[in-house]
Amino acid sequence: MLPVTPISIAGYAGAGLVVIAWLVVSFTAPSAKRAVFEWLGACGLYLALVALFTNLSLRAQQSGSTAALVAFGFLLALFGSGLVVSLVQTLLAIRGPSGRASADATH
Repeated sequence: MLPVTPISIAGYAGAGLVVIAWLVVSFTAPSAKRAVFEWLGACGLYLALVALFTNLSLRAQQSGSTAALVAFGFLLALFGSGLVVSLVQTLLAIRGPSGRASADATH
């Protein structure tokens, strides 16, 4: 049985969001709504990666491995910042164009 912790639930939710967004983006024509789903999929991917590296960082801390903690901590910070950027871009895509050129997550 898979472990059920808040971190694993967030990771599984992120992976599920990626799959759903991928299917929606694959079968819809380019539009503003599709751009929102593209950014939601990017958020799901980053959420799954943040959950993974949070779990690995906690395991490295418990085992006392400094090298693993530094490596996984760096990746956690990297993907955590990507999650923040994706969340901001998702909110901007939901808000709609406001006089500036907008880009979607796949271009």
